[in-house]
Amino acid sequence: MAETKTTKTTTKTATATKTTAAKATTAKTTTTKAAATKTTTTAKAVKPAATKTAAKPAAEKKVAKPVATGKIRVTMVHGLASCTKRQIRTAKALKLSRPGDTRELPNLPSTLGACKKLEHLVKVEII
Repeated sequence: MAETKTTKTTTKTATATKTTAAKATTAKTTTTKAAATKTTTTAKAVKPAATKTAAKPAAEKKVAKPVATGKIRVTMVHGLASCTKRQIRTAKALKLSRPGDTRELPNLPSTLGACKKLEHLVKVEII
């Protein structure tokens, strides 16, 4: 029974401490915001009007890169032993799991990028 009373007292004391700390934090935040507002007001008065009139250039249109047509043949020459997890996931994405596996894949920049990550493990032929 005595232990339960001690626990309740400790909980009340901890709650009181948290409340006091929260009030102190709120007071500091209010002071900081007031100081920031004063600084911002002063800064706005100093800015020249010429900066507001400057126009931003129009956004340029993105031009799509031409996609190569055809297919490539990717053959795994070496195994995935002692490779990083990223290289293993890339090989699985290309559906290559063991030496000697060959896949015909579309000749896309994403496929060529994946093959470049594995260039020491695979042989790439353009069909």
